[in-house]
Amino acid sequence: MLFLGKILGAPFTLPGAGMKWIFQTVADLADQELNDESVLREQLILLQVQYEEGDIDDDEYVQREAELMVRMREVKARKRLEAEQVPLDELPAEANVGAKRRVIVETPFDD
Repeated sequence: MLFLGKILGAPFTLPGAGMKWIFQTVADLADQELNDESVLREQLILLQVQYEEGDIDDDEYVQREAELMVRMREVKARKRLEAEQVPLDELPAEANVGAKRRVIVETPFDD
């Protein structure tokens, strides 16, 4: 009977599983981009090229460069703190901000 319930409930539970996978993938990509210095370096290079080609003026260049440098310092500080942190097994689960995120999608057909 349980097997039959899963088969009949598949049209309702499979979209939920798909949404869960999508949300997990988006969360992973956001975490990766948030902690990746290479993305910021590429943005700095692009900004430099735009400035040299005259696409942006001095004021905009200085402002955007300062924003990118602040973000770069934040990423470096976050990585430094992660390296100095207490081992993860000593932290409570709620305090482990470096852990992968989980999205829980509940459906009325879950067992």
